[in-house]
Amino acid sequence: MQNLHTDYYTIESYHVDFICNMTPIALFLFLQESAWRHANERGFGWHDLQAKQQFWILSKVQAKLLRPVKWTEQIRLETWGKTPDLLTAFRDFQLFDADNRLVIGATSAWHILDKQTHKAAPMTDFMDKFPIIYNKYAIKEKPERINTSLQYSSQSETRLIHPCDIDMNQHVNNTKYIQWAIDELDFNFLESNYLTEISVNFLSESKNNEHFFVKTSKEGDCFSQLIVREEDQKTLAAIKTRWAKS
Repeated sequence: MQNLHTDYYTIESYHVDFICNMTPIALFLFLQESAWRHANERGFGWHDLQAKQQFWILSKVQAKLLRPVKWTEQIRLETWGKTPDLLTAFRDFQLFDADNRLVIGATSAWHILDKQTHKAAPMTDFMDKFPIIYNKYAIKEKPERINTSLQYSSQSETRLIHPCDIDMNQHVNNTKYIQWAIDELDFNFLESNYLTEISVNFLSESKNNEHFFVKTSKEGDCFSQLIVREEDQKTLAAIKTRWAKS
């Protein structure tokens, strides 16, 4: 199908957790990699934007997991674009197992930022290249906007952002926020539950040597979490996860 990009991945030992389930971090790495490969093929990838002093950022993402994906599984990842707004590109993903059964659906929103001002730039230069498939959805709705005004029941210790957290755009990679949030959940809970849904809003950039803490609240099978920069109390990311008993 025109405008559909397909990649194949194997779930290796470094993609899984202590019960051999693919981690949310690995999932986001696969989504990010396929999105970048597709953009590069179509002429609006990292190098294309660098020439214009611009770069892509992931703004929102929502994924629904029908079952855990296990160590050694072979998966097929398909991605395509949905109709963009002036400042926002929308991209969907579907992951299928070796028996061609859908295991994960995801939707995402992206912006192009100017490297100097860090303000969103219109996508008019790339609109004719964006790989839209009309009336095809992994999740029909746009990624949800997470409520950040909840009462949070716990707060982590303050931690330092290290060089290994920084990506090629010179800010914290999106997968790190997810790792920081998941690390605040109880080991016994993670051992006996699996992730069924995750939504993330990336709200502000963070950089090396800044400090952050994580605020967490739980209601039923759902966790709501904020990653907050200590220096100015600015919320960097909001994360919502839903879980089911293994």
